[in-house]
Amino acid sequence: MTRRTALWCAALLATAAISSSALTLLVISEAQIVRESERIALGTVLTAEAQWLDPDGDGVQSIYTVARFRIDQSIKGGDQAGTILTLHVFGGTIGNRTMTAPGVPLFRKDERLLLCLTREVATARFSAVVGAVQGRWVVRTDANGVDRARREMDGISFMTKDETGSLVEAQAPTTEEEPLADVIARLQAEVNR
Repeated sequence: MTRRTALWCAALLATAAISSSALTLLVISEAQIVRESERIALGTVLTAEAQWLDPDGDGVQSIYTVARFRIDQSIKGGDQAGTILTLHVFGGTIGNRTMTAPGVPLFRKDERLLLCLTREVATARFSAVVGAVQGRWVVRTDANGVDRARREMDGISFMTKDETGSLVEAQAPTTEEEPLADVIARLQAEVNR
C-alpha cells in the first residue's frame, strides 16, 4: 500500500462519536496536501458523465463520474495550459440508481476548480483528489471580476492525533471564500519549499 493510499484510507476511515450523521476525516494541512499531490491545477470541468466502471478489475462495477478537466494553470506537476485530464471519482447517477460516498465530491460540467491530485487520476478507487474534499477548491468570479475560491466541507467533522496518538476532535480547514490568488500563492510557496 502506497503512502498516498494509506493517507486516503486513513482519511476516509477515521471516525469518532462527534456526530452520527457526519463523515469524519483526518485533517490534513495544506503543506501535507501539497506534498501528497502529484499535480496541482486550476481548470474547468468540460464534461462530467456517470458510467459503470470496474477500476480495480475485481469484476464488480460501480457508478463513477468520469470528468474531462482542462488545465488552465499548473501549480505543481508541469502540465501545460490546455492539457486535458480524465478524472474518475466514485459516485454519480445512472437512470434511477445513485451511488455516493461521503467526502468524495463529484464534478459538474463548467465547474471551475483548483485541484490537488494524486497520480491515479483515472484509476483511483474513490477519488484522485488528495484528502477527499480537503484538496479541492471551487472557484467563482465575483461581481468585481475577482476570482474567489472556497472548499466545500458541509457535514464533515475532522479529527487529528494528539501527542499520545489518540484521535481527538480538530478544527475544520477553512471554508471561507478568499481570493483565488491567495490560495494559489500559499500552495505555490509550499511547492517551492
